[in-house]
Amino acid sequence: MTESLTRRVGVIGVSRLIATSVNVLVVNVVLSRALDQNLYGTFQQSWFFVQMLMELFLLGFPVAILYFLPKMTEPERKGFLSRALVILFAVGAVLGAGLWLGAPWLAAFFNNDALTASFRIIAWYALFALPGIPLDAFLITMGRHRTLGIVTILHSIFFVLAILVPLAAGLPFAALIWGVVFFGLFKSGALYGAAFHSVRGFTGQPPRSFWGRFVRYAIPVGLNDILRVVARWLDKTIVSAAFDPATFAIYANGAMEIPFVNVIAGSISQVVMPEMSKLAEGTDRARLIDLWHRVIRKTAMLLLPLFFFLFAFAGPLMVVLFSERYAASAGPFRLYLLLLPLRAATYTPILLALGRSKLVAWGALLDVLLNLGLSLALIPRFGYLGPAIATVVATYAQAGFYLLWAGRILESGIMRVFPWRDLGSLMLRTGLPIAPAVLLARMGAPIAVLATGAVIYFPVVAWSLWRSPLIEASDRARVGTLLSRITGR
Repeated sequence: MTESLTRRVGVIGVSRLIATSVNVLVVNVVLSRALDQNLYGTFQQSWFFVQMLMELFLLGFPVAILYFLPKMTEPERKGFLSRALVILFAVGAVLGAGLWLGAPWLAAFFNNDALTASFRIIAWYALFALPGIPLDAFLITMGRHRTLGIVTILHSIFFVLAILVPLAAGLPFAALIWGVVFFGLFKSGALYGAAFHSVRGFTGQPPRSFWGRFVRYAIPVGLNDILRVVARWLDKTIVSAAFDPATFAIYANGAMEIPFVNVIAGSISQVVMPEMSKLAEGTDRARLIDLWHRVIRKTAMLLLPLFFFLFAFAGPLMVVLFSERYAASAGPFRLYLLLLPLRAATYTPILLALGRSKLVAWGALLDVLLNLGLSLALIPRFGYLGPAIATVVATYAQAGFYLLWAGRILESGIMRVFPWRDLGSLMLRTGLPIAPAVLLARMGAPIAVLATGAVIYFPVVAWSLWRSPLIEASDRARVGTLLSRITGR
C-alpha cells in the first residue's frame, strides 16, 4: 500500500474510529443503564432495522461510485452528483413511506407493540439520511479525505447530543427516536454541502451512455449488497422475532463486531478499491496481488491483538460497558470475535475490481442460505446463541468461496493469492503473549482485570510486532516521526 493510500486510509479510519467509538461507548453504554431492558431492546430493534433497510435500498450505489467516478472528469462528476441527489431522495421517500405504512405489521412480526410508534417516527430518518450515505464514497474519490474525516466526527458529536439531550431532559422515549431523525437531517445536509463544494465552479453532465453502464454495473452489485446486508442482519432479525425485547437487548449488546473492525475494513475497502480498479485494467496482476497482500498485513497488525485480548477478557468488558445486567452478552460477543481474524482481508473489492460482481453475488447468496439454515437448526439446541454460531460458520464459508475464485481468476491459486505464512506469523506474535496476561490479571473488579491485562499484553505485543520483518520501512519511519513529534526529539 503506497504512502498516499496509507495516509488516506489513516484519515478516514481514524475519524470513523472516533465517531463509532463515541457512538457505541456513549449511546449504548448510557442507554443500557438508563432504560429498562425491554425499552432498550425496542430502541435497538428500531435502530438496527432502519439501518438494514437503508443499506438494502441503496442498490449498489456506493460501490458503483467508487468504480466509475475515478474515470470521470470533474464537470461530469458535478452533473452526476446533481442527478444522484434526485434519485436518492426518491428512494428515501419510498423507503420512508413503506416503513410508516408497514409499522403495525413489523411490530407484530417482532412481537413488540411498542415498535409501531417507533417505526413511524424513524421512517422520517430513512427519508433524510439515506441520500447522504453514498456521499462518503463520492468525497473519497474526489480526494476530500480530511473534509470527510471532519464531517464524520461532527456527525458523531451531533448523534450523541441528539440522543442524550432528550434523555437528560427527562423527555418520553419517543423523543429519543426524534433525536435520531434530526441527526439524519443534519448528516445528509452536511455531506451534500461538502460534496457540492468539492465540485464548485464546474458545469457538465456524464455522457448519455454513462447511466446505462452505471445501472448495468450497479444492479449485480446491488443484488450482492441485498444479500450481504441480509446476511449481516439476519441473526438479529431472527433473534428479535423469536425472543422478547429484553433477550434481544442482551444479544444486541454482544452480537456485534468491534467498531474498530468495520471502520478499518470499510475505510481500507473504499480507499483501495479505486486503486485496485486501475491495476485490474492492466496486465500486471502481480502488482494487484502485492497491493492486496500489503493491505492484509497492515490490517492484521491492528486487528489480531484486539482479537486475542477481547476474546480473553470478554466477560469483564461486557460488565464494564453495560453493567451486570448484560454479563450474558459475553457469549454472543465471543462468537462474533471469531470473525475478527477473517476481517484482516476485504474479499469483495478485489473481485469487483476485476469486474466479477456476479461472483460476489453468488458468494453472498451462499452466505445467506447457509446462515438461515444453520440459524433455524441451531436455535432449539443453543437458544439465542444459535444464530451467532451460524453467522460465523457461514461467513468463513463465504470467504473461502471468494478466495478460491480470486486465485483462479488471477491464475495464482488459493495458496498464492492470500498471504497465509505472513498471517500465521502475525497470529503467533499476537497470540502467545495473551497467556501471561490472562494468568496475571485474574483478581479484582472487572475494570481492574481489564486494565491489568491491557498493561501486561499490549506492550509485549507492540514490541513483538515491531521486531517483525513484516513491518515496512516506510511505516517504521512514520512511527519514528510521530514519536519524535510527541517527545520533542
